[in-house]
Amino acid sequence: MDSIMQNKPRGNGNTYRMRVLSKPDIIQAGKQVVFSFTPQIVGKETEPVPLDVDHGYEMHLIMISNDLSWFELRHPGLSDLGTYEQNFSFEKGGVYNLFAEYKPTGSIDTVQVKTIGVNGGSVKSVTFSEPRLTSMALPYSVILSPGEGGKFESGKMQTILAAITKNGEVIDPNTLGDYLGGKGHMVIINIYDKAFLHVYPVVENGNLVFHTMFAKPGLYRAWLQFQTDNIVRTSDFVIQVEETIEKSNE
Repeated sequence: MDSIMQNKPRGNGNTYRMRVLSKPDIIQAGKQVVFSFTPQIVGKETEPVPLDVDHGYEMHLIMISNDLSWFELRHPGLSDLGTYEQNFSFEKGGVYNLFAEYKPTGSIDTVQVKTIGVNGGSVKSVTFSEPRLTSMALPYSVILSPGEGGKFESGKMQTILAAITKNGEVIDPNTLGDYLGGKGHMVIINIYDKAFLHVYPVVENGNLVFHTMFAKPGLYRAWLQFQTDNIVRTSDFVIQVEETIEKSNE
């Protein structure tokens, strides 16, 4: 597989793209594949593109099945050839989306997505149609809730509160291990158009607190990761975002 992810001009006026190679070209479930990522400037493809360290790494690779039932986060390493490489083996066949997140030096955060196919035994597609704001990451339970207003709304800044308990006892987020430069992170994907959000929390009043904006109403899948005992815990959710209704001045 040899393909290009491309974005519009970024903060410094350059248009960046990510060249993606896989060895072997045809990806088989249960077999090792090596992904190679090369950041490039459109029109200056031979120039090296240095990347800033952002939340502990130069590149974040978020892999998500097309039905949004499966999630994996990896951090490709820089090779001697100047490419970022990641070994992986997909357990199941199917369609997957690779979100490459990186920050070219002198520019701003860039996210580009590539859809790939994996041959082999695929599983029945999962459909998400109802919100689910409670998740288990054994032995932990995580509950999401909206901030002021009591619901998640599109088109304006939103607060997402995450309360973590263990065996019924509230966990102080300050006691969590450091992960990605803080106390965790959350990846959020729109179920319909795969719009991508990646947010990092602050700790307030015993909660992990995330601030973000949903561009559209609808259902979103979310994965929250945090670390305890040197183990990364993953909890997953379905968030219902309502359309913002402007209040009348009358």
